[in-house]
Amino acid sequence: MSAEKLYTIVLEHSLEVLLEAATMAQVEAFWDAHDTRYFGLRMEEETACHARVIVTDEMPEEEEEEAELCLG
Repeated sequence: MSAEKLYTIVLEHSLEVLLEAATMAQVEAFWDAHDTRYFGLRMEEETACHARVIVTDEMPEEEEEEAELCLG
C-alpha cells in the first residue's frame, strides 16, 4: 500500500467530484489545466492519508472587479 497522500477535488456548491484519489502531481496538473475555470483552491484535511480540495466555479468579487477594470 502506498504511503503517498491522496487528494479529491470537489466543486464547492454542487459537491461534484472533479478528480478523485489523485496524487499531488495530478492535482497540480488539474489546476494548471483549469485555473481559469475554477477559483479558491482550498484544502481540507480529512485524514492523514487523504485530503479534500474544494474549488468553486464562481469568480470571487475581487477578481471580478479587476476583470471589469481591465475590460474597461
